[in-house]
Amino acid sequence: MVSCLGISRELTNSPNRETDDALILKAVMEQLAIYKARTRTVTPEEADAADLGSWDMIVPMCESYPRLRRLIDLRRSHPVLMVNPPDSVLACYRLGMYEAFARDPNILFPATETRTIQGRDPLEPPRFPAEAGLWVKRGDVHNTCTHDVVYAGDWSEVEAIRQDFAAREIASLVLQQHVDGDLVKFYGVGPGRWFTYFYHDPSTARKFPFDIDILAAMASAGAAALKLEIFGGDAIITPQGRIYLIDMNSWPSFARVRGEAAIQIAWQLRARLKTLQAVRRP
Repeated sequence: MVSCLGISRELTNSPNRETDDALILKAVMEQLAIYKARTRTVTPEEADAADLGSWDMIVPMCESYPRLRRLIDLRRSHPVLMVNPPDSVLACYRLGMYEAFARDPNILFPATETRTIQGRDPLEPPRFPAEAGLWVKRGDVHNTCTHDVVYAGDWSEVEAIRQDFAAREIASLVLQQHVDGDLVKFYGVGPGRWFTYFYHDPSTARKFPFDIDILAAMASAGAAALKLEIFGGDAIITPQGRIYLIDMNSWPSFARVRGEAAIQIAWQLRARLKTLQAVRRP
């Protein structure tokens, strides 16, 4: 029987999603057990003290840099399959993510610039037009609190945001042009197994017409750029139906579609385990 260990996400990296993140991992592990796999779920702190080399597969939702580095080192010494692999989780840190997007001409995302923020010197304004405002985002992990991603209607507001980031020992930030449109959130398993989307706020969405094939292809291209199999993200649909990729992340909560997502994710993981078994079979 194949074995799979799930490592839950740090509570600090699950703002307002602590329960949802835990529930999707639990649901996937339960589904894998139905598919005849031996499963166990541990906290990041429990994983720190555990011998991880005896598992056939590890499913890491954890995001802290030291833990991801430990998993990267483990992969070099043990034939453990990891989904998503820790280097892909690291690639979702914002600075690396936008660099990966920029290398793929099929990915359209808003004008984005990065800045280091320690020190007292004011930030250099962006080179892109910002009459409609801009977004200021911490440059490493995704949200850990409500003020990690902040909209600034005017450049004069950015210095206070920088000071808040610096006080929290965040070393870099991302400046991103505001694009008007409907904000949609999407989930995917793949490549090519399953995809869905929904409006972030259906009550205010203007529901501009767009091509879902383009949205799915854009999400797939983003996942491929980051080497993600289990992913989610945000996109903007403009009034003209143009689609901009905003963010992607590894192992989102899948809260609105947890039941179906658990089946699809477990199916993907089982397929990967069967491939591993075939390779190891004498």
